[in-house]
Amino acid sequence: MINKILRFFLYFPFRITTNSETIPFEPLKQINIDKTKIIVYVTVSSSVGNIMAIERAAQKLGLPSPFEKINLYGISIPRICYLRSPGFISGKKTKYYDLEETFRQWYKFYEITGKDIQVLPITVLWSRNPGYEKLALSGINSATPSLRKFFNLTFAGRDNCTIFCGKFNISESKERFDNSLFSHDLNRTFRLIFINKARTVVGKPLPNRKAIINEILSKPAVLDAIEQACKENSKSVEENTLRARNILEVMVADTRYPLLKFLNGIISNIWNRIYQGQTIIGVEKVRKLVETGHEIIYIPCHRSHMDYILLTFVLFHEGLPLPQIASGDNLNFFPVGPLIRRCGSYFIRRKMKGDEFYITIFREYLNLLFENGYATEFFIEGGRSRTGRTLPPRTGMVAMTVQSQLRGGKRPIAFVPTYLGYEHVSEVGNYMAELKGAEKKKESASQLLGIFKRFRNYGRGYVTFGDPIVVPKFLDKHVPNWKKDIDPNGTKRPEWLNDTVNMMAHRIIINLNNSATINGINLCALAIMNVADNAMSTNQLQKCIDLFIKLLHVDPKRRDSIPQATTLTLIKQATDLNKFHVYNVGDDMKFVRPSYGQTLQLKYFENNIVHLFALPALLANIIIRNGHIKREDVRAHTRSLFYFLRHELFVPVFEEELDTLIDKYLDTFLIEGYITRDADMLYVSGDGFQEFLILSRCIYHNLVRYLVAATALRNTKDGTTNVQTFVQKCLTYSKRLPIEVTNNSPEFADPVLFKIMCDTFIRHKYFSVSENGTITVNTEKVQKLNNAASPLLGARDVRILNGRNLVRRYDGQHLEGKINS
Repeated sequence: MINKILRFFLYFPFRITTNSETIPFEPLKQINIDKTKIIVYVTVSSSVGNIMAIERAAQKLGLPSPFEKINLYGISIPRICYLRSPGFISGKKTKYYDLEETFRQWYKFYEITGKDIQVLPITVLWSRNPGYEKLALSGINSATPSLRKFFNLTFAGRDNCTIFCGKFNISESKERFDNSLFSHDLNRTFRLIFINKARTVVGKPLPNRKAIINEILSKPAVLDAIEQACKENSKSVEENTLRARNILEVMVADTRYPLLKFLNGIISNIWNRIYQGQTIIGVEKVRKLVETGHEIIYIPCHRSHMDYILLTFVLFHEGLPLPQIASGDNLNFFPVGPLIRRCGSYFIRRKMKGDEFYITIFREYLNLLFENGYATEFFIEGGRSRTGRTLPPRTGMVAMTVQSQLRGGKRPIAFVPTYLGYEHVSEVGNYMAELKGAEKKKESASQLLGIFKRFRNYGRGYVTFGDPIVVPKFLDKHVPNWKKDIDPNGTKRPEWLNDTVNMMAHRIIINLNNSATINGINLCALAIMNVADNAMSTNQLQKCIDLFIKLLHVDPKRRDSIPQATTLTLIKQATDLNKFHVYNVGDDMKFVRPSYGQTLQLKYFENNIVHLFALPALLANIIIRNGHIKREDVRAHTRSLFYFLRHELFVPVFEEELDTLIDKYLDTFLIEGYITRDADMLYVSGDGFQEFLILSRCIYHNLVRYLVAATALRNTKDGTTNVQTFVQKCLTYSKRLPIEVTNNSPEFADPVLFKIMCDTFIRHKYFSVSENGTITVNTEKVQKLNNAASPLLGARDVRILNGRNLVRRYDGQHLEGKINS
């Protein structure tokens, strides 16, 4: 009764002074709350502020108010119970309750009425500030007197969060009621639930910058590095210690929670202005790792400067500990550097190879973060992708992480691949200019703020937390005796380290691509960019997207990322983003076609998801180009070429599942009528040929590049060329091809793609690299690759590629005749 009276007077002031955000961000979806059942609540305290916070969250979600009683068939029982009731002035006068009585009332109600009751444990935090010395859990660790809670409502309410801790049905509790220790177990269980959830949300106390710098300087490995530096540069210990301190002053983060909270409010407003919400998938995987004591390292893909904002925004609103973020020293300029340093960024050199002094200091800093349980974040690609594809992994920080685990720490380290997707990327215009030869612009405040230059519809943001790679489990599988190499000082480098780190980094990238989300603009780009002249009817576009979605259903790993909207809705969402023009030509006929600038952007968005369609597109290419072909020959040709696609695009298809997926895709093509069968021969059906052709075109440029590389290898003499020269040779061959083959794409001759291809050539022994750096070609394997790829390019273009009958305008010069290889 007292609470209801207080609620009457405090209702409107409470709505002004408190924020009452829910964790997780979307409780109905992530906890699967069943609104058809009777809902009841269990919480920490009977404080009117707590119950009003729960009521406000319940109103947002369409759930009943905790102040209301359950009334049915003349039975009236409370809808909420709590562990304690605080005193007015002193916490020592707190009254503790036994939950058993209320639970028995709920269970009896279920037995009488047959209506199940869903129990929602909910706790309320009045501040998420973790402090610096010890973990501060306001209202959880101890009772907050009512008078103090009033001041919390008035001054700290904007930092309030209401945590949904799960759910269960009262019908599942029958056996527990018969336990003589039921009352004790019930109260203890909920106390543990509330305190563990609160600790997960708040995270560790923030690192003290000054103390961390002093601690690192006293580490044995750093002292040894200083001593070694003295021998190398003939400077004193004091001078080299000062050098180490200066490095740490630049490197170490200085996280300030009030600034984080303030900026989060600004970012939330900006985000909600320019984006139409966010889709979050897989967050429970991370929450489970945090609750089981894992050290979390977020590994996001890097598409835009918006990445920092999106991931921090999502982690904050999902109640996950905010990470210490690795940032390149190119961002350490005023005023951006000091600002993001206080938001948890630490600055490292983009290139540190060869500087053992710097590497040692950074490794000790990274290990100190792990030892103290801080979540961290770094971009394994190193820099932002200019093409929209995932870049090859940089292994340096992965190696340091494995070495930290080898120090024998009790907390297992887990890499969490995190896919960040957008329906609009502000920097894409600059990316395409760079691919065409423009000089990369140096980061500046105006450039970073340029991502907010126009407040318009940017669509949705997508965050998918992929399958984690837990370092000890990965080592158990690939290096069973790894624990023999545990070294508390962290200086030991086992023989297996490099190969294992490379495997781990590759698996992280694969899992990152495996978590890619699919949206309307990606699917429309995949279709529009692979049709002649980039123009197609909306009816044709709809058929293409229907085919793409059918193919996504073939691989079970894709189920979570398949958009639930209808095809027409997906096209409408893409159209609203103004990435292509829609032309009405009469008789209810509409065509879509992008401008040149829009074409460059669509290519970027196509590249975001092309790896998910690489295998079925390769099958389509082989069937179309060969005419009639046996099923076993399709499989053989696919295996010859898929290795290159898998390593270039980091396709999430593993060796053990390749044959099964090939058969599933072929069966889908047969069932849907895209191909037909005559005895043991497969060939293209007349129905749906255009969609099938468009599918095949989405990896056509990749296959042409393989033929370019195979041709360059065939014309390379052993011992005359190193890898770098070979890449340049491939670029020269690429320029021979007509514009209609390359589609005038600025990324077709991207050197990075040929460098990745060289890694694949070496891995699969198409050529070997001698001690002096020159390559020796495996002629037999190269010829097999050439035989598999040649049918995919027209005979005329193959002749041109080989330097015969070449007439081409290039760089303003009219070249005729044969160009020597």
